[in-house]
Amino acid sequence: MITLPCLECPNDQAEFVTGAVIYPHRPELAEKKAWRCSSCGAYVGCHPGTVEPLGRPAGPETRNARQYVHRILDPLWRDAPAFYDKGAKAYGIRRAARTRVYAWLADRMGLTAEECHTGMFTIEQCREAYRLLKQATYADIRQWAKAREEKAA
Repeated sequence: MITLPCLECPNDQAEFVTGAVIYPHRPELAEKKAWRCSSCGAYVGCHPGTVEPLGRPAGPETRNARQYVHRILDPLWRDAPAFYDKGAKAYGIRRAARTRVYAWLADRMGLTAEECHTGMFTIEQCREAYRLLKQATYADIRQWAKAREEKAA
């Protein structure tokens, strides 16, 4: 057991489980790792190859909302190389763009960079993030970042 606050109940104790417990009907997911709330059963997966939780345990509605946020957030940074010259390394651009997109979202939501992670979001935060991201383009985010850099210089 570790201390990991649950989004669904006041419990803060989570137990380490495998995909065999979370997805008993999906044998191909048996090796996945997760942390499950010992009280209500809400869960969160782990970073690949680790036992580090991806966020806070959540129930099905919140996990679904987090997935919707990723459906709009991820293409913003994944498609970023199209904004740069063809000689640039796509991996480095995507990595920097991901940081930039999350920084923009944190700024808009009034969160710190550490707080702005979909795995930490409540359902209300997911709804706010989705609304903000739905209206954004990478060009907008890039312009915001450049203005912020100029202001800091």
